Amino acid sequence: MLRTDQKAAIRQGFEMGFSDTRIARSVEGINHMQVFNYRHKLKIPTSDIVNRRYDIWTQLIYKGVSIGQIARMYDVTEKSIKVLLWKNRDISLVEAKAQVLKLREENQLLELGDGIPSLGQLGLQFTPISPEEKPTEEALADQETEGQKAG
Repeated sequence: MLRTDQKAAIRQGFEMGFSDTRIARSVEGINHMQVFNYRHKLKIPTSDIVNRRYDIWTQLIYKGVSIGQIARMYDVTEKSIKVLLWKNRDISLVEAKAQVLKLREENQLLELGDGIPSLGQLGLQFTPISPEEKPTEEALADQETEGQKAG
């Protein structure tokens, strides 16, 4: 069973458009199938995750983040990003490069760390695709038990 902190990290990964596998590698103590099952429990279709990914890639490129940096963050190749954005979003990387050069001149590049960043850290806003989870009676009982053990 997933802990509350693991569920929150998984939902953050969904918001970033990360694949189930990418999320599982980033959240300690879980595997791909747990992420897959949790996504299905939340009724989030793969298409929502993929569309969010492309939207974020597009905005990051126009914010001046390099394709190489995005590729490392999403654990994909640069070529994949180029092909998928051209095919699915009609993004001209020549046009994007021109805008990135302009942004560099204005010193508006982002600094990204490791792990799963939040949309806020990237300066992006989207409507959430994963609902906030309300504590179940079982989860509340688990928290009480953990609190009693700690005390």
